[in-house]
Amino acid sequence: MAPRRNSSGFVGVRARPSGTFYAEIRAGGARLTLGTFATVEQAARAYDAAAWRLRRPRQQLNFKDCASLEEAEFLAGFDNLVTTEQRRRRQQLQRRLAIAQADERAMEARAAAFPQDVLDERAFYAQKKAERRAAKEAIRARKRFIEAQEVGPTTIDENDERWADLVLTEPSESSGSNFDFSDF
Repeated sequence: MAPRRNSSGFVGVRARPSGTFYAEIRAGGARLTLGTFATVEQAARAYDAAAWRLRRPRQQLNFKDCASLEEAEFLAGFDNLVTTEQRRRRQQLQRRLAIAQADERAMEARAAAFPQDVLDERAFYAQKKAERRAAKEAIRARKRFIEAQEVGPTTIDENDERWADLVLTEPSESSGSNFDFSDF
């Protein structure tokens, strides 16, 4: 049996009193709203795209010239149709957001309950960051020193102010540093 066509002339499309057109499709006993559209053709194209997704026969389409789902969706000009994969991904993102918000609330509760622990933790990580920064700077200084030596003694003489910087920042052998600079 062919689907009923209503006053709009298209399957699944109804005219609204405001002059717009409402599209819907029935699937598994449920009515799926496709939206409200400015023209009757847009609403009919949206119905066709949904019908293709639901694997309806061509006899139930408004425009029988569509050869594929991709073409029907392109002609509909929108992607309001949510696939199972899109719905799964959205739910996954919502769960992750809920977990992140719960983590933030737990951290706030911990900070309120144990303020000294939070301060100690921040100080610890600030110290570690300063140590890493100092170690990187020592490596850079050693590299500058080595590069200066490779260029040769004629480039930097005793009166050059860069020489004083290199000598002052060079790690000493007696500092107990076990870092091997020979790879540089």
